[in-house]
Amino acid sequence: MTKNKDWPFLIPGIIMVAVVTQVPFLLTLIYSTLRWNLARPDLPVKFYGFKNFWYFLRIQDWPQIPEFYSIVWQTILITFCALALCTIVGFLLALLLDHAIPGVNIARTLILGPFFVMSTASGVIWKTTILNTTFGWYGVIAKFLGFTPVDLISYHPIAVIVFLFSWRWMPFFVLMMLAGLQSIPEEIVDSMEVDGTNWWQGTFLVKLPLIRKHISVAMMLGLIFLVKEFGLILVTTAGGPGTSSYTLPYAVYMQVFNASNVGRAGALAVITVVLTLIGINVLFKSIQKRSAIYD
Repeated sequence: MTKNKDWPFLIPGIIMVAVVTQVPFLLTLIYSTLRWNLARPDLPVKFYGFKNFWYFLRIQDWPQIPEFYSIVWQTILITFCALALCTIVGFLLALLLDHAIPGVNIARTLILGPFFVMSTASGVIWKTTILNTTFGWYGVIAKFLGFTPVDLISYHPIAVIVFLFSWRWMPFFVLMMLAGLQSIPEEIVDSMEVDGTNWWQGTFLVKLPLIRKHISVAMMLGLIFLVKEFGLILVTTAGGPGTSSYTLPYAVYMQVFNASNVGRAGALAVITVVLTLIGINVLFKSIQKRSAIYD
């Protein structure tokens, strides 16, 4: 525990964190209460109260589902599908890489590649050189096999986004879980071999409980990373067709750069933060309950 006389040394760090995180959020809160349309300089910027929030949250044309709630559902679907894929497949890949075999270090390095590539750059590569039905790998291989390639980005945008999100962030999960597997004491591994533990028992009854804290950290941080990701959507589906692959961060982007409405963008950003905090809290409590089983 930090002694009371040491607390002044924390002040620079606290100020830095406040300036980088809290000040922009406070400005976003202020903007969310304003009527500020950049495309209409003739309209004065004035206080608008909670009308920007009400614009998104109100139930319009019920029973038809409002666009905002469809976007919220799409965000939840994309985020948790990608989170599940990253966690499950990431754990299996970490198990494969947790072996002292020739070339394992090269494999570990290569599998981390997507994590260090910019979202927009990787999105352009996937859209133009891989998923393109005319000259992409997918189109060429499909035609070679005698199939008519389907435009996956147009007809299955959600599936494409989930796959790209998983491809982009899975290396982070692999890195965290591999670190957990590498930290398991050798005595435990040796005792498993002596006791005749099979692969299934050793993996899911011994190793998995031992690295649950690493998995928890990976899932908590991964949830934040996945929610805020929008670069891949921007350069691949562009939110389309229509708004069928919109997420909340992409909707914020569109409110600013397409609708030029700072107030509504601020309100939508605040709603996104609140929903993200709720999601993190639910995930954290769920992980705590499962961890209590092993404690």
